[in-house]
Amino acid sequence: MPSGKQVLLHFLEQYSLALQNDEDLTEVSENLRVALLLHGSTPDHMWYTVERLEWASELDEDKKEVTRQGLAIKGKKIFLSDLLYHITEDENIPKTVKEAFPELTQEEYNSATHVMYLMLSAMDWSKYDSQVENDGKLDLEALEKFKKSYKKKLKYFRDDPKDFLGIINEDKG
Repeated sequence: MPSGKQVLLHFLEQYSLALQNDEDLTEVSENLRVALLLHGSTPDHMWYTVERLEWASELDEDKKEVTRQGLAIKGKKIFLSDLLYHITEDENIPKTVKEAFPELTQEEYNSATHVMYLMLSAMDWSKYDSQVENDGKLDLEALEKFKKSYKKKLKYFRDDPKDFLGIINEDKG
């Protein structure tokens, strides 16, 4: 039997890599609600939580075409990735986070929230990203080249961040 996480990741991969037809959005939303319930367990609040979400489309009004799809607040076209982006624009660590993690630095908080945004936004389907996503088929040979290249770059960065980034007399740490 698959885990809730497997079910959720299955649907997120499927929907984030291909444009969904308008007539399928109700079924897509329902599948994601099921997956979120399976992954998030089913305490009473989760039923209300998933009912407030849907897989929504964003349209280019001029071209009358879908440019993006993703998890959004039901009926409002407020994408969760946009919501998180705006939440993290305030770079101050919230009081509740400071109290729970007093050792967390501002830079660490900024890094963590930015990565959370990147992960959530990766779940959205984008017309512009789809041009390089090869219909969701991953080129494993290119992946290996990227891994090798970026592991080497990470080493160079770790050895001398300022030289690697070309920073002169400025500490961006």
